Amino acid sequence: MEWTAKHLLAYQISGQTVGIDLDGWNDADLNGNPAFQVITSGQTVPSGYTDIDSIENWDKFGLQVANDYAVVKFEIKDIVNLSGWTGLTNVEKDLAIKYYAYPDVTSAVIHLMTTKGMTQAQAQQYVLVSWHKHHLKNIVAYRQRWDYAKLNVLSFISRADGEDLFNTVKPLVDLYIEVGILGWEYNDYEDGIVDYIYSTHGFTGQGLEENGYTLLQGTWTDFKESLNNVLVRGIYYKYNDLGINDG
Repeated sequence: MEWTAKHLLAYQISGQTVGIDLDGWNDADLNGNPAFQVITSGQTVPSGYTDIDSIENWDKFGLQVANDYAVVKFEIKDIVNLSGWTGLTNVEKDLAIKYYAYPDVTSAVIHLMTTKGMTQAQAQQYVLVSWHKHHLKNIVAYRQRWDYAKLNVLSFISRADGEDLFNTVKPLVDLYIEVGILGWEYNDYEDGIVDYIYSTHGFTGQGLEENGYTLLQGTWTDFKESLNNVLVRGIYYKYNDLGINDG
């Protein structure tokens, strides 16, 4: 059920890193490779690429290659957690506020007051508005994830069973999209969609697998992991990744 860390990679042209050493480049110099790509922890860095993980680089290039905003947000939050608030530069703290990745409101407010000359009231309002902008972007990301998760569902169970499942989990999906609730394992302190998928906590013995749906392929573990990949990890194939267009 765990979240899987990702790494941002950039292509190198003649020893210079795209986006870092090179502000501009010719597509021909990429040799058919994307300028940036994302891999998950444990995957090997492809030949010709280098890891450019940083808060500033995720902000600058992440949305070009990540599936959605929430992927970028969680990678930035992970770096903030690993570095610690005092280990960040002022620019990184500004971005942590932008992505709602700061450890607590007080730290964010003090940073703004000391580096931007804001009053306490101004800083508090800035933090609030920044959170709201983040929240709106996160809603879009989580709604997109759920839309693609539905495609996964109908790859494992029939349409009739899928519609039954969609109706059953609607309250949990609403919590997921509107509030970002995943479940107890993610410090949400209430049951969420992940608890239902894995039949844990309040859904012990009455979660996804206990519905008795007939699987069209794979195992229940495969089904659960496919949903977890989309809803938690942000790992899913979009239509353009599948070679499908709208035509």
